[in-house]
Order: sequence, then structure tokens, then C-alpha cells
Amino acid sequence: MKKVLAMTLALTMSALMFASCGDETDSSESKAEATTTTTTAAETEAPAESEAPAESEAPAETTAEEDEAPAVDNSNWKPLSAIADSLEDIDNASVKFAPDSDVTGIISCFYEDSEDVKPGEEGYDGDEAKINFSVQEVAGVPMLKCDEEIYDTADEENNGHKTLKIKVDMNKLFAAQPELMDNIFNIKVELVAIANEQAVYDDGLGPITVGWYGGAMGTNNNGAWNGNMGTYDMASDQGEGWCNQWAHCVTSARIGLKDKAKFNHEYETNYTTIMSWIVKSDIDLYIADIVFEDDAGNVIAVPEGAIPGGASYEQEELVDADSDGIIEYAEDGTVVLEK
Repeated sequence: MKKVLAMTLALTMSALMFASCGDETDSSESKAEATTTTTTAAETEAPAESEAPAESEAPAETTAEEDEAPAVDNSNWKPLSAIADSLEDIDNASVKFAPDSDVTGIISCFYEDSEDVKPGEEGYDGDEAKINFSVQEVAGVPMLKCDEEIYDTADEENNGHKTLKIKVDMNKLFAAQPELMDNIFNIKVELVAIANEQAVYDDGLGPITVGWYGGAMGTNNNGAWNGNMGTYDMASDQGEGWCNQWAHCVTSARIGLKDKAKFNHEYETNYTTIMSWIVKSDIDLYIADIVFEDDAGNVIAVPEGAIPGGASYEQEELVDADSDGIIEYAEDGTVVLEK
């Protein structure tokens, strides 16, 4: 009996061992299959596509023409030779100049008849300019040049420039027919200004141009100053990137509106006066012509031979400072004079 029980127990334990071994194998295979499946899925799954980086836009290409500075429109630039065409009254003027016109005693400075110390002399402390008169050809037209002579070399504020004060002796101009001057109601003076050097501005030097030039005119009769009856100002024509070297204007004074300003041939003295205010720049003033009109606008001619001939003047050559008027600047901002 004991043998039978022992054999039964042994068989039962063997069966349990076999069953246990079978479960372990199945579990391992399941795990392997699971692992294999997961790995295969990971290997076969395509990675998520990432967006390609946007290409940066290339800068717009510029042509050589676009890189260059815009062209300067200097179509309105005029050389010195164009001055002749700008004159308005030269054909019908009362007073015109010939190359040999002798203006001595007829056109002079205010100070010339004074007994006081004169400009340029020791002890003079006034503001009047010293002027040398000559007839020069400007664009083929003889004009009276009023050349300022710098005498105050210590003046740094205005570079020695003073006020030009010019008078025309009407008694001498109308000596042959003095009563004609009594009919003068309006006086017109045609002026031209030409720059010699760079314009002097408060913040430095500019191109060779007339930045501004101005003054006044009137009369001085019988020793009495009658005030300024008319004013004028002028500047060179200019535009974006260009400028002229000269300026032109016609100034007038209607002296007939004021009795004391009118000429009277019975007066001991009768003068037409022309003044130019102080400028810092080196600019020459020219009188192209003078017109005397009555109250109806008719031109009153001066007697023939009123301004004698026979004078001789050293002629000066006027040359354009620039060939096209275009202003060029160096890197430091200064004007380039030699292109």
C-alpha cells in the first residue's frame, strides 16, 4: 500500500513539473512576439516629415544705372555769354556806354566831393567803399564796372567789403539841355552782378555764385538827401545741384511821386544815387544802362555827346568759372572747383 502511494505521489509531481515548464515557454514566446512586433512597427513606421526651411529671399538686383546718382537737370544754366540776352532796356536806354566812354566827373562816389577823410585814408572809420570805375565788355556789351578796392584788410567780419555809394551828376549829363531833367518822373537802372570767388555763407563756402546782392537808389538834390526811393535785390538762377555765376535786375525809383526828390535844373546840384549793401562775397557790380522816363513812360534821351569818348581802359577777360554749372562736392562736403 505504501508503495502504491509513493508511486502515485511521484507521478503527480512529475506532471506538475511538466505543466510548469510548458507555461514558462509560452510566456517567453509571447514576450518575444510582443517585442518583435513592437520593434518591427518602430522600424517600418516612417518618421514624421518636417517642413523644409523657407528659402531666404535674395535681395533685388540693381543695375549700374540705378546705382549712380540721379542726373542733375542743368538745362536752365546759363554761361556769362547769356548776359547780353537777359538785358531788358539796352536798346532804348537814355544812357549807354561805349568802350571809350569817359565817365570822369559824371559818375563818381559820394565821398569824392567831400573835404573829410576819405575811404582808404588814415583815420577814416566810415562804411563807404572805395570804387574804381572802368568800362568793360560783358558778353560783348560795354558796361560800367564798379570795382570795389579793399582797403580795410583788418575787417574779418565782412572780408573788408563796404557799402558802394555811387552818384550820377545830372547837371553835367544834361548840361546841353538842362530843362529836360525837370520832366523825369521815373529812373530805371539795369544792373549785373558777377561772382569772382566762392560765395561766403555763415556756415562756410559755397559754389562760385551770387548768393544775394542788393541795395537802393534815389536822388540827392541841392545837397538834400531824399531817402531811398527804390530798393533792389538779386541772386543767381539756381536749381537742384546747379547754379549760375551771375545775376541781373532792373531797379527803379519813381521820383515824381515826391516833389523834393524831383530834379530841378535851377538847383546847384542834382544827383541820381545808386547804392549796394555790404556783402561778404567777392562780387563785381556792373551798370549796363540807365533809363529816364516822363510821367507817361516815354524815354527821355540825354543830349548827344553827354558822355565824351577818348578814355582808355585795360580790358579784363571774363571767363566762366564752370563749364556746366553743376555743383560737385568732395567727401568732406566742400565744393570741388576743378572737375
